[in-house]
Amino acid sequence: MFNSAVEEIDSTRQFLRRRRDIQGLRALAVLLVLAYHAGVPGFSGGYIGVDIFFVISGFLITSLLIREHDSRQKISLKNFYARRIRRLLPASVVVVIGTLIVSRIWLEPLRLRDLTQDARAAALFATNFVFAARESDYLRSTLPASPLQHYWSLGVEEQFYIFFPVLVILLLKTRRDSKLGLNIGIAAVTVLSLVLCVATTKDSGPASFYLLPYRAWELGAGALLATAQSRVAKLEPKLLAVFGWLGAVATIVASLVYDDKTIFPGYAAMLPVFATVAMIATGDNSRFGPNRVLQLEIFQWIGSRSYSLYLWHWPILIVARAAAKAELSVNQIALCMIATFALSELTFRFVEQPIHRVPNFLRDANRSLVFGAALIVVGLGASFITAQNDQTNPKPTVTGETRAGDTGVSTTTTIFQYSDQQLKDLLGRSPGLSLLPPDLEPSLDVLANDEPEIYKLGCHDHDFDLPPVCVFGDLEASTSIALVGDSHAAQWFEPLNRISEQRGWRLQTFTRSGCTMLGISGGTIEKCRKWVANVVAEINRAKFSLVVVSGFTNREDLVDESPDGFINNINEMHAALTTSGQKVLYIADTPGPSLHVPICLSANTQTVQNCNFLRETAFNFETAEILKGVWSSETSRFIDLADWFCTESVCPVVIGNMAVYRDLTHISSVYAFALTNVLRDQLDISLGN
Repeated sequence: MFNSAVEEIDSTRQFLRRRRDIQGLRALAVLLVLAYHAGVPGFSGGYIGVDIFFVISGFLITSLLIREHDSRQKISLKNFYARRIRRLLPASVVVVIGTLIVSRIWLEPLRLRDLTQDARAAALFATNFVFAARESDYLRSTLPASPLQHYWSLGVEEQFYIFFPVLVILLLKTRRDSKLGLNIGIAAVTVLSLVLCVATTKDSGPASFYLLPYRAWELGAGALLATAQSRVAKLEPKLLAVFGWLGAVATIVASLVYDDKTIFPGYAAMLPVFATVAMIATGDNSRFGPNRVLQLEIFQWIGSRSYSLYLWHWPILIVARAAAKAELSVNQIALCMIATFALSELTFRFVEQPIHRVPNFLRDANRSLVFGAALIVVGLGASFITAQNDQTNPKPTVTGETRAGDTGVSTTTTIFQYSDQQLKDLLGRSPGLSLLPPDLEPSLDVLANDEPEIYKLGCHDHDFDLPPVCVFGDLEASTSIALVGDSHAAQWFEPLNRISEQRGWRLQTFTRSGCTMLGISGGTIEKCRKWVANVVAEINRAKFSLVVVSGFTNREDLVDESPDGFINNINEMHAALTTSGQKVLYIADTPGPSLHVPICLSANTQTVQNCNFLRETAFNFETAEILKGVWSSETSRFIDLADWFCTESVCPVVIGNMAVYRDLTHISSVYAFALTNVLRDQLDISLGN
């Protein structure tokens, strides 16, 4: 066993030394990721560096498994997992612990609870599941990026390492011509994953980005190249060199052209994946291929440290932003990159390298497995570094009447329904507020979950093309109200529901996350088009007394991309909703905070004013003027409630003892409820009461 393990280690290290081009590719991949996350101009698509890593991993792992099988006619799972443990876990755990320590010092208190969960997931190779679940909806309330969010890609790779060698062993045993069976099996899995990824990327969103079934084809592409190495080597070297350079150019082009709006992974991921395959296929000995550049010493140096660089760069950037309480300057980002390289060098020299040399106590695979289990336990235990801080989060005790429509998050929420003058007085005094009210409503520990009741009922949080039937108030009433739009329309449900109860009206909701009513055939995102068309058809069939429309429109790109197209789409929606004579009330979008309000408040309990934002930055005024022009007509009214959120210059995040926002874009249900009288007056005007 001892000699066997040593031979495998030597074989692996020799293989990697021979492929200096792959070490260079690792450098390229990590540099692209660093450039993207550091905001280097031009590299808006640098996130494809992760896809390059996936292809490299698939190629290397498959190559090593095949080499082991060819030399011994068997593959040892125990030794394979031992190698992966030695390669990945030590540096990973060190970075997790370091991240938790600095986060405890500088990260906002409200973010620490999620970080505790992230650390535990990282220890169990499941971070990608956490983020797929946490970001499952477009425009849903989400926390700012976790310092461990980049561990999602490690989760994908580690899950691949768990299942893939088992698949290889099974495929090698299924046919007499074992290599053919291996090729067919890997090809089938790769194609199936690719089809799944392409077919679902637009609709499944975060799931297709984070989860292995949608990403396996990228590792599979590298695996297929590994199984075909002998055949690829027979191709004309100059032809391979051409393919290699085409791949290099395609990679750079993708990193420059792709951005956050690119539908990814899907079809878009095929370019960097196949480009990486082409560069690896060129080989390390080509006289004319991109390997000549990738073999430069600077790329070799960075490539050997690429794993540590990837691990350290993201938590350094995220914690630095939290410490600065603002976006980082160019100089600050440069300092973060210097710190990244310094810590990466230390990790490489004192963690990765000693493990790679395999100390005597780790030469036995069983000991490596025990070592891995111990590291997992250490990682799980380290999560309590931040878990202890939960006790320091502000959790004021509030007494009062339970708010109607409460979702069960808080059972002692006071009902707020102020007169206009009372609310104006509170708003006027709010910019000078310094101390977080001890009776804050809702309290900080539940603020981020202060969603309207229709979320809990499944009336909003869904993916149906046909709108669910969600009716409130008096079902037989002669006056009927429809609430239509995305989550920024849904945030008006609480006051509308209370008004409907008071007036004996019938209220029906037609809301869905991300589905802003910006047009029918165009203007809205593709996954919403059928839903929007069905909603419009149902509204026109039912003939409501008043249709209340709102949506998330404080985005610069709505008008910037195509002003004429935007106006045409809005006119189309206006005509569709008013063609049958229905009255429409359009509520302008609420102010957009420049930060995540609950998190900011948790870090500024003595300086609440630090979380306030300027009115001039809270709205997209060009978009608002266009919407006002379209929805101000004989059959529709446009109202802007900005003066109930902001003074002439400032938009406070706490008014009276009410938290106004529950995340980056949505208002809290508590403050929406406080505007009940204001909204009721506007409804009366629209209805002609």
